[in-house]
Amino acid sequence: MTDASEKGTIALDLIDDMMHMSRVSGMPEAIWRSEVASWWRPVATDVTEDLIRVPLEQLLARKRWFVSTWGPSGGDITATEEAIAALQRAERQFQEFQAALEAPISPSFSNEASLRDAGYLRPLTDFQRSSVLRLMELSAGANFSVPGAGKTSTALALWDQLRKRGEVTHLLVICPRSAFEAWHEEPLEIFSAPPEVFVYDGGPLSTSAEVLLINYEKLESKERLEHVSQWVRSRDTHLVLDEAHRIKGGANSVRWQRCKALAGLVRRVDLLTGTPMPQGYDDLRNLMAISWPGVPRSFLTDSRLARLGQGGLFVRTTKDQLNLPEVKITRHSLEMGPYQTEIYKALRRNYSGIFRMTDKDESYFGAKGRAVMTLLSAASNPGLLMGIHARDAYLGLEWPSRDIPMDATLMDLVAQYVRHEVPAKYLWIAEYMNNAVARGQKVLIWSNFIGNIEALRRTLEPFNPAVIYGALDQEERKLQLKKFREQSSCYALITNPQTLGEGVSLHHDCHEAIYLDRSYNAGHYLQSLDRIHRLGLEASQITHVHLLEATETIDVSVGIRLEQKIDRLAEALDDERLVELSLPDDFDTNANPAELFGLERVDLDSLLKHLGD
Repeated sequence: MTDASEKGTIALDLIDDMMHMSRVSGMPEAIWRSEVASWWRPVATDVTEDLIRVPLEQLLARKRWFVSTWGPSGGDITATEEAIAALQRAERQFQEFQAALEAPISPSFSNEASLRDAGYLRPLTDFQRSSVLRLMELSAGANFSVPGAGKTSTALALWDQLRKRGEVTHLLVICPRSAFEAWHEEPLEIFSAPPEVFVYDGGPLSTSAEVLLINYEKLESKERLEHVSQWVRSRDTHLVLDEAHRIKGGANSVRWQRCKALAGLVRRVDLLTGTPMPQGYDDLRNLMAISWPGVPRSFLTDSRLARLGQGGLFVRTTKDQLNLPEVKITRHSLEMGPYQTEIYKALRRNYSGIFRMTDKDESYFGAKGRAVMTLLSAASNPGLLMGIHARDAYLGLEWPSRDIPMDATLMDLVAQYVRHEVPAKYLWIAEYMNNAVARGQKVLIWSNFIGNIEALRRTLEPFNPAVIYGALDQEERKLQLKKFREQSSCYALITNPQTLGEGVSLHHDCHEAIYLDRSYNAGHYLQSLDRIHRLGLEASQITHVHLLEATETIDVSVGIRLEQKIDRLAEALDDERLVELSLPDDFDTNANPAELFGLERVDLDSLLKHLGD
């Protein structure tokens, strides 16, 4: 047995948000291997004979080992000033988090006076002002207000106030491309001397920019990440993650990793999203790991997160506070035509076996994800299967399917479908558009499938539709939005939630929306819903939303699961009206009700029931 005095010393140093633990000369190699390396190996990124590298958040989660095991058994520790400062900062943050968890934050008088005298060109609303004041009392913030509440304006005012206090100088905003327009226009409407806003596209960075914009996709490049990191290191930067639910996937997501790396270099992090946990509490844990790195993940239990209240760790403006006019959501159950019905029933029979695989199967979520997207496409337009659009490949669509046996009859039905039948949903939309044009109303049409978007473009050609999806560059998107907003002959905008579900306001241009199909992703649905139901609507303006569901198909399963997810989100944010505003008016509350488009295990259980009926 080794004497405690012979254990030796571990030297700690913090380099780029990574804690380096070095074996100081004199520590026996056997001690290093059996006691130090064995404890830290499960969370380390690198373990050698003399060095262990551990992400700071992982060290914080297991730091009690130094006090409970290493120290009492005779081990010693030394640390650089950087490492000590990081540990102290994490402890202060954890204490602040715990205090804010227990009681609402009270704004200080000095902050109220500063905000009152700010002299913004467009005054903040009462709830925006309240949000800024509460966020100023925290070292990291989150604004979970519903879409359309003015989160961009609130964030800009917060940055301005922090800048005046000398805490930060510059602002880095990571957001979807669709949000660039708002971050360009809002400063012009708020500040008498607006800051210089620069969009980083991979080229040289502006040295004079005060606000730097970059989209999440661009950060996947290590080279671009390093360029932005250099910009951040030389400035006291405030980081805002807009539509932060885009990185809810956590450590398995490259984008989350990139944002986490940048968060370790800035003075402050704020999260902006109206749907912080579209799939569950893990989403919220992953976001808070970026804004509150000093809080151990083990502390963020479901029960604690369920107790989060407005005015504590986050601010939130609800639909009620916005005092928005009515939104009427109507579900339409449509009978499929005979050919579509036969195709769907054949797919349903074949896929029932796939959904009875256990989760030990290697292809569990891969096969099920492909099955889900195939069934969704068949419920909207079986013709999509035969002519699968190249840009729909990321959905897992393929034909013939590798997951189920293909018989000649089914293959022939799909191949000949477009010659025999027009999908029921297309017929409904065409008739609705005729009526909308007669009333002089523009209509927003949503579908997850590029194939549907292109097919509807042709079907609705008499109505001169605008079309936007991911493959269009930023300039073409602007042109299509301009067309929809300004051309009197353009009565429809056809798009998908992945592209236009965030960052764009259409409530001044359109008051009617149709969902050709929906996926299990609650975030996509909620965000898209609020493109036309936002702050600024006339009190008498009713917004109409139509959900198209093919009877006895996956559409019904999707609808039920979305309602359950939205209910869970509403519970966490203490906003019951979120449920009312996002559920069909005729929802029966007594009904029995792969991260691919929001797919969860419970979604699969729901779908298995549908396939077995």
